[in-house]
Amino acid sequence: MKKEMPIYWGEMTREDILCITRYVDLALLPVGSLEQHGPHLPLDTDSFDARYLLEEAVKRIDGDKPPILPTVSYGVSDHHMSFSGTVTLRPETLEAVIMDIGRSVATHGFQKLFICNGHGGNTSVLNIVARKLKKETGLLVFIDSGECMEPGKKKFIDTENDVHAGDYETSTSLANRKELVDVDAIPEKEMTFPHPSMAFDSKPAFNFAWDTHELSSMGVLGEPTKATAEKGKKLWGSGISLLAERIKIVMNMKGHL
Repeated sequence: MKKEMPIYWGEMTREDILCITRYVDLALLPVGSLEQHGPHLPLDTDSFDARYLLEEAVKRIDGDKPPILPTVSYGVSDHHMSFSGTVTLRPETLEAVIMDIGRSVATHGFQKLFICNGHGGNTSVLNIVARKLKKETGLLVFIDSGECMEPGKKKFIDTENDVHAGDYETSTSLANRKELVDVDAIPEKEMTFPHPSMAFDSKPAFNFAWDTHELSSMGVLGEPTKATAEKGKKLWGSGISLLAERIKIVMNMKGHL
């Protein structure tokens, strides 16, 4: 009789890892950040959300489940360093950490790594790492940087340029961590861009390097006053379902393309 495995890599024994690779060739890695999220949201919002998404998605997978590695809780957050509480990694530091995790995962028999990334500042680094790991180890790396949440965001969030600590993140936090949201500190919408064509939602848009304090004195890019727990529950429901489906697709793929 096959042993029922925990879903967290850190709660497994070394023998569990040996056993699970007979049935599952995929490991899951949440990656986030430790950075300011306005005056009202916890600093670990991105890290918590990435792990939460994976946990809830894995619960929806029948049969053998891929293990969830411990969260990488620091990211590339230099653009938030004007606000207290932010801890940032250099891009090359994050790259080195994810590379070493990927090498280790590949050494122990896994052929695929699925990264759930909760912080946009990490995306470019993770894309580079995915290519490097494939070339070096053959490991297939899949990255979801919030794409699973986008359909729900388009449906339930009508605030323009809502990318940080605004309607979306405040709603999702109210839905699953209301006790950590300082509702009395939720600020009014307040942000400016150098030119309308440089706003995040502009199509076509200019990409440009910015620091958060240059766009918002409150460190909020969005409209958190519109947030509700009900909206957050709908966002989570949509995103978790889509992420679970994508993980199933990856699980059913051959280990090497």
